Amino acid sequence: MVSIFEFHWKAKNRFQQKQSGILLAQNHAEAEQKLLAKGYQDIRIQRNFAFARQPKADEITQFIAQLALLINASIPFKQALMMQQENCTNIKLYQWLLALNAAVTSGYSFSASLAKLGCYFSKQEIQLIRIGEQSGKLGTVLDNLAKTRSQSEKLTKKVRKIMFYPLIVLVISCVLTLGLLVFIVPQFADLYMDKAQSLPWLTSLLFSLSAFLRQNGIFLCCSGIVAMGMLFCFAKKFGNLTACQMRLLSYIPFFNQVIRYIRIIFFTQNLALMLSAHLHLEAALNAFLSEKMHDRLLQQQIRLTLSLLKQGYKFSEGLNPTVFTSQVVQMIAIGEKSANLAVMCTQISDIYQLKLDYQIDLLSQLLEPVLMLLMGIIIGTVLIGLYLPIFDLGGLV
Repeated sequence: MVSIFEFHWKAKNRFQQKQSGILLAQNHAEAEQKLLAKGYQDIRIQRNFAFARQPKADEITQFIAQLALLINASIPFKQALMMQQENCTNIKLYQWLLALNAAVTSGYSFSASLAKLGCYFSKQEIQLIRIGEQSGKLGTVLDNLAKTRSQSEKLTKKVRKIMFYPLIVLVISCVLTLGLLVFIVPQFADLYMDKAQSLPWLTSLLFSLSAFLRQNGIFLCCSGIVAMGMLFCFAKKFGNLTACQMRLLSYIPFFNQVIRYIRIIFFTQNLALMLSAHLHLEAALNAFLSEKMHDRLLQQQIRLTLSLLKQGYKFSEGLNPTVFTSQVVQMIAIGEKSANLAVMCTQISDIYQLKLDYQIDLLSQLLEPVLMLLMGIIIGTVLIGLYLPIFDLGGLV
């Protein structure tokens, strides 16, 4: 792969106005040549020693949306790709665009080039792009794809938000509790051990736990780091961590409803996108199975639905109401009868997106007081255990 570097430049335009910015090039001379081609003068270029990072999901979505806009504006595809490359400021994405441009220039189609490079686009998305190329509606397909990805990213951010806050509170509670047990509790232990006084069971438990942590703290810390490392390697190798998280959350009240809505939105959004691109229903369902899915329940349901479709049953008859809700099954049945399944899937997605937004807002409001109460109980229990013997002042004097 071609080495690309990041350069910071300052120059004057043809109106003698000072301007500056970031550009990517293979070397200093290429960077200067690019600026001269744009009509800049008094150019000063300095290389930035930036680490190459993988592009974020929203950067890929932005690339798709801008490419769709350029194609719909009747700009030739190769020129549109070149414009995207020139405006790119991410090194990894720039290198990928270079390879993509080279593949397209050598005669590959856009979808074939994406399949050859094999990153940033799923097999399902590449299949949709191939259909868009064949039907002459590539711009429309890319625009719909960008909108669907944007909605999915917003959904992911919302879910991460409600998961991140409890995690932060839990970590703070654990750190404070460990700090009390390791540094504060031993001082009380020394104070009470000098007195011939029997201690309450809670205080004795705290002292025993504190002594255990101080004696085995290094071992426990190292074991925790090793366990986390093994868990990370296991998740990276087998990719089951997200599936396990979803399965665990599906058993927790209130969270299971959120997981259910996410499943419905994901399924109907992507199904509507593929059906709108005139992909056959059976091929669209098979496209779900061709991807690596974290939702095992949805995967099993799609396999069952495909099996029933091949036996001659209707699509709606193969859907399980306990997985998709009775409302979804009824709406899909109406969409089948009216030959507007893609439109109905879009409506289902919009309805459940509103429901999910409400559930997440409600969950966020409920979590804060519950977590504060939990944090107070943990810290309060430690403090009460420490001060219980002081309540019997006569026995300590």
